[in-house]
Amino acid sequence: TALAVAGVATFNDLRLDKRGAGYRLRAVAAGLAPDTSDAFTVRAGPPARIIVQAGNGQTAPAGTALPIPYLVDVRDAFDNPVSGATVSWTVSGGGGTVNPAQSSTDSTGHASGVRTLGLHAGTHTAAAAVAGLADSVASFSATATPNGTISGTITTTSGFLAPPATFTAPAAAQQPAYTADELIVTYRASALGAPPVGSAALAAPATAAGLGVAIRARLSALPAAAQFLVRGVSPALLAARVQLRDSLQRDAIAAALRRDPAIESVERNGLVRLDTHRRSGSGVAAVPGDPLYPRQAWHYGLIDLPRAWAITTGSAAVLVAVVDNGIRYDHPAVAGNLTHDGYDFVSRTSVKQCSGGTIDEAGDGDGYDPDPVQPADYDWDFKRSCVIGLTTSGNHGLHVAGTIGAVGNDGIGVTGVNWTVRIRPVRVLGVSGAGSFYDIAQGILYAAGLPADNGQGGTVTAPSAARVVNLSLGGPSGSTTLHNAVIAATNAGALVVASAGNDANTSLLYPAAYPEALSVSAVGPDGLLASYSSYGSTVDIAAPGGDFADGGASFSVLSSAWNFVTGTPIYDAWDGTSMAAPHVTGVAALLLAQDPSLTVAQLRARLTTYAVDAGAPGPDNQYGAGIVNARNSLTQSLAPPRATYARLYGADGLLVATTRTAADGSYAFTGLGDASYMVYGGTDESGDGQVGLPGRLWGALGGSATPAAVTVDGAANYPATFAIALPTEVEPNNTAGQANALALGGYVNAAIGSSSDVDVFRVRIPQTGTYTFETSAVNGACGFALEANTV
Repeated sequence: TALAVAGVATFNDLRLDKRGAGYRLRAVAAGLAPDTSDAFTVRAGPPARIIVQAGNGQTAPAGTALPIPYLVDVRDAFDNPVSGATVSWTVSGGGGTVNPAQSSTDSTGHASGVRTLGLHAGTHTAAAAVAGLADSVASFSATATPNGTISGTITTTSGFLAPPATFTAPAAAQQPAYTADELIVTYRASALGAPPVGSAALAAPATAAGLGVAIRARLSALPAAAQFLVRGVSPALLAARVQLRDSLQRDAIAAALRRDPAIESVERNGLVRLDTHRRSGSGVAAVPGDPLYPRQAWHYGLIDLPRAWAITTGSAAVLVAVVDNGIRYDHPAVAGNLTHDGYDFVSRTSVKQCSGGTIDEAGDGDGYDPDPVQPADYDWDFKRSCVIGLTTSGNHGLHVAGTIGAVGNDGIGVTGVNWTVRIRPVRVLGVSGAGSFYDIAQGILYAAGLPADNGQGGTVTAPSAARVVNLSLGGPSGSTTLHNAVIAATNAGALVVASAGNDANTSLLYPAAYPEALSVSAVGPDGLLASYSSYGSTVDIAAPGGDFADGGASFSVLSSAWNFVTGTPIYDAWDGTSMAAPHVTGVAALLLAQDPSLTVAQLRARLTTYAVDAGAPGPDNQYGAGIVNARNSLTQSLAPPRATYARLYGADGLLVATTRTAADGSYAFTGLGDASYMVYGGTDESGDGQVGLPGRLWGALGGSATPAAVTVDGAANYPATFAIALPTEVEPNNTAGQANALALGGYVNAAIGSSSDVDVFRVRIPQTGTYTFETSAVNGACGFALEANTV
């Protein structure tokens, strides 16, 4: 600049292109030494532009903060960083925020903001601007990925969540019945110098023979000896059966006998009847090469036999005894597993015919003998107490034996709980289905390998001892003789399994009510107590006995039977606790096939400890410890190890994802886009990871038949907690408009309630392909599915 007036020079417009400190100004005049001013700092000019420095183009889940903050750089016209400039952040697309909304540049001209994306997936934009720079904006773009979460807890409940069973008691309970002219006299062991009843020493042949002689001698020496005949002596029970010459003097003679201090008890010889079944029809004709297992599948599936058979199908080394009304060796279903060392303990007595006259209860004309074949079987008229005529579907003992051990997998007829086992038939009930306490006691002794009255003044002993004794019979009154026989058999190493009764009330049935016996109540295909089954505090365990009331013959227990009119083998479906007991006996035999060393106590514990709880939690009067389960008992576990999985389906029915739940049942599906979903849960078995298979727990939020949609609308947690069990239909579902939902890969249990009932289900088909729909039955059984087609 030139020297101005008064020697003062000024700079009117000094511009420097770089900011900084330490600048100095030097003035030079002609002929003078230079002069240097103090140092000074040059500031940046006003903001001229704003540029993106970092954070653009990121991808993150919707609703979350981007990992790298947005960063801008503010500069002046000479590219100097501008500090202290106010930067405003705005969201221009996708929602969400930038925090803070305004920020100031630092000494380097930088300002930053944390971008939190909006809740929905897509492209999210934002911008940074400085006031006064309308034409200079820093633009940012980010991609938000789907981030909806459906989470909750899946709980499991066994069974169908069905209502509790109801009971209808009969008009009158079964009344005690007795032989007209017999008493059973039991001596004190001390009076005879004998070992106690139930001891092994009492079963020794020499001991039994000596005691038989001693008991007869004592009876003949009694003052009342002239008033009775000794019809039999059972040394193993220290008991004798006497027949009165005059039945009108029964009470007086009994009183006279009781006055003898050597005599422990005097009782009437009670009558026991078959634990009456319900005969559902004339039977199914035997068709060689046409196995009838599908008709048995419900009751075998209910006790987990298919899984048990993968472990063992039985062993010929295991011997069980069926103490019943005899056997038919010519029935092809069971002949291969029957032994020929049985015995007949049916006494010869007269039975009234409804048409007039009488028949011989023994039916074979010779009383006690080594032949346990049932020669005839008559239908019994309970109202008139007489036999009607030969039955077209009979031989209770054959039916029981078929359930325990009809030869399995041979292509003939039915299959037993054991495919291979030895069954000793012991006949104690006659052609009308009745037998006496004394006769039954002898049959129990013989079955267990103990000396029994042979009906000819001596004893007979089986060549070996059965490990399990099945008693599908009973009466309403107890007996010292019968109880002692059960005690003796138990002490000899035989598990005594007995039917609880068919009175639909709490009336006791003996021998099932004795503590040594394993008392069995009956359930139907729904796993609920059968409409006829007795129940009460003496019930120890439950098993399938069938229930005609549930829907007819297909809900009964199918096994081997005999047509005594035509003399031919048949198969028929019956109901009763008589049918339940052999299921338990059969499972006990499977356990012995696996481990022959098991004691009576251990067998009993295996069966009850690993039964499937039913009814009220824990042991109860209806099911005892629960429903017997073959697989559980063999593996000593209450169920196959199972894990719970959650399944996510789209609204189109397509399976989106599957995840295993945590130990507490919790699960989460994350990263979900906006859409409607359905959540299902199911269990696998033994780590196979397969869910939705029939028989496994399965269900959905809202119920498997009426699943509820979960709508994901942005990044958030959408709760879906629910319980699963065995899925059932929801009526009415008889039309397309009422159709229940069915998920691909899932299943439902349904029933045809009447001949006009039609069940309709709807399935969403997500994509082109081949799909298979199968109608089977509850637990793999036929049931009503015999008549159902998949349309």
